[in-house]
Amino acid sequence: MNKRKIMNAKRNVYRWAAAVLTVGLLAALCTPALADDDHGSKHKYTLASLCGNYAAVVTYGANIAAGLGFEQYDGQGNATGSALINQPGANHTRVLVNIGISGTYVVEKDGTGVRNLTITLPGGATAEVNEDFVITKAKVIDGIAIATEIFDVQRQPSAVIEDQSMVTHTLTLRTRPESCVSGHHE
Repeated sequence: MNKRKIMNAKRNVYRWAAAVLTVGLLAALCTPALADDDHGSKHKYTLASLCGNYAAVVTYGANIAAGLGFEQYDGQGNATGSALINQPGANHTRVLVNIGISGTYVVEKDGTGVRNLTITLPGGATAEVNEDFVITKAKVIDGIAIATEIFDVQRQPSAVIEDQSMVTHTLTLRTRPESCVSGHHE
C-alpha cells in the first residue's frame, strides 16, 4: 500500500513539474523579449525599432495562397514595399499577382504594435488593412533595439485573394539599417 502512495506522489510531482514547465514555456513564447545590449541592459522598443529592409513571407489561411516580398521601414513610422502573391486561379491553376504596400506603423514599448497599410491591387484598386504585430527577435544597434524578426496577424480577411482567409506575415531584417539608425535616438 505504501508503495502505491509513493508512486502516486511521484507521479503527481512529475505532473506538477510538467505543468509549471509548460506554463513557463508558453509565457516565454507569448511575451516579446526586450533586446539585450552588450552589457545585458534591456532596451524598450520605439518607432526606430522598425528600421531597414525586411523580407516578407505571407501566408493565407491554410496555405491557400502565399506571398514573397519586401517591406522598407524608415524608423519614423512609415512603410513601403511590394509582394508577389501566388494564389488559386481558374481550373486548378495558380496565378501570380503583384501588389504594392504603403502606410504607417506604431510600436509600443513592449514590442507590440499595429501597421495601417494600403494595399495596391492589380488594376490600381486599393484596400486598407490593419496588422497587429509583435517583435519576436531584436538586436541593439547604436543603442536602439532594432527588430530582426516580426510576426503579425491581419485583422481583416485577405484583400488580395477572394476568400475569407486569415493573413499572417513573418518579416526578417535583411540589411543593417544604417540610414535610419545613425543619429536617431528616441
